Amino acid sequence: MGAMAAFGAGCSDGDGGTAGSGGSAGTGGSAGTGGSAGTGGSGGGGGEDLCAMNGGSGEVTLPAEIDGDTLLSADCSYLLVETTYVISGTTTIEAGTEILGLPDPGEAGGFIVTQNGRIDARGTAESPIVFTSGLPVRSPGDWGGVALLGTAKLSYGGNACDGEAGECTDVVEGLEASETRGLYGGDDDTHDCGTMEYVRIEFAGFELTQDNELNSLTVAGCGSDTTLSYIQTHRGEDDGIEFFGGTANLDHAIVSGTGDDGIDWDQGYRGTITNFVVDHFAPRSSDPRGMETDNNGGDFNSAPRSAPTVSYGTLIGTAGTDRGIVNREGTFGVQSGLVVVGFEAGGYDMRDTAWSQPGGWGEGLVVEQSCFFDNTPNYLVDDNDPNDAMNAFFDEPDELAAASLGNLEEDPELGDTSGSANGGTPDYSVSNPNCMGAFATDGSDSGTDWTAGWTAYPAD
Repeated sequence: MGAMAAFGAGCSDGDGGTAGSGGSAGTGGSAGTGGSAGTGGSGGGGGEDLCAMNGGSGEVTLPAEIDGDTLLSADCSYLLVETTYVISGTTTIEAGTEILGLPDPGEAGGFIVTQNGRIDARGTAESPIVFTSGLPVRSPGDWGGVALLGTAKLSYGGNACDGEAGECTDVVEGLEASETRGLYGGDDDTHDCGTMEYVRIEFAGFELTQDNELNSLTVAGCGSDTTLSYIQTHRGEDDGIEFFGGTANLDHAIVSGTGDDGIDWDQGYRGTITNFVVDHFAPRSSDPRGMETDNNGGDFNSAPRSAPTVSYGTLIGTAGTDRGIVNREGTFGVQSGLVVVGFEAGGYDMRDTAWSQPGGWGEGLVVEQSCFFDNTPNYLVDDNDPNDAMNAFFDEPDELAAASLGNLEEDPELGDTSGSANGGTPDYSVSNPNCMGAFATDGSDSGTDWTAGWTAYPAD
């Protein structure tokens, strides 16, 4: 903490001061995007080197705002004692860097990349980048979380976006509605929020006000040029990873021990999610789900409609969890090759007429080639809804079963996953050849355990 004074000579903190306003520099060398474990590379970028400004070692307190190209090198660690906003330029974070969140009365540090900023955080399998709690004994909700904000489209009707708050943009959850630095949404579905590879985010989800928390990782209005690969969120208080609109893609992700939903999307999210694990061993909310998926709660048909492609995922529930997958509020999309086991309130649920929209079940919304086992029950049926589509799971000769779904009620024969809850190493492999999951042999990794080497499961 003594390093605060040394850093303060270069930029202010705690009062909206800025850092990195010097000359620009390159944003770093390229690295593999979604390659196999160990193929990534450090961003190696430039701009104002905050560690060098601190003497080249020690702890650096991050300022309230970062303005201009900035480097966080691995020679220092960095303290988040309040929310830091990347206002402009690229903030490059070297492989092996550690960012420590510390709670402050009324606020806990979060790291938010605004619409005009960009992140270049490229760890490696050997040296991941770690955002975690800076407290001696760590707990879920110790600090805020990471949020990336872009200018891609949200499901507010598909009209041209003039940037006015509340019409085609929004303020990211976890921040006050008046916080203009938290705006996201626009017209650019390719918007590049930056790169995050081999990154762990631990013990996040601080509650700013009642029911108003940051997720471990929030991706809001980010476009298809954004790169999100090999990311783990661990023991967050709220959702693990949540997408608000946009078209950003995610691959090779683990959500372990989150308090609420594992993966969540709404407001017109249309990216791809592939090769992922949700290990829900420590649920804490009133309805903790493996995946909770929406379009727009105010208008289920609002365009652009949520319609992501989701494949090769393993979702593991336990006592106290709600449903494995809930598709609702007009979401579309294809969900395939999933393994869903052990959810106390059911494996799969569709509600809010999610399947009866124009072009609905079997065309706009498809769940296929997935294994459901030991959920209570595996498929929920709403007897009060004449449009219920649960029978389509069984490929019965019904107009709703237009797609050959191939879903099974079979034991996927998971490995021993208990290590994730006590600091050990879980085994997420699937032995039943009829089931796929995160390491599917016909996926991009050909059955390789892509979690090896860079993940961790600390209990505190």
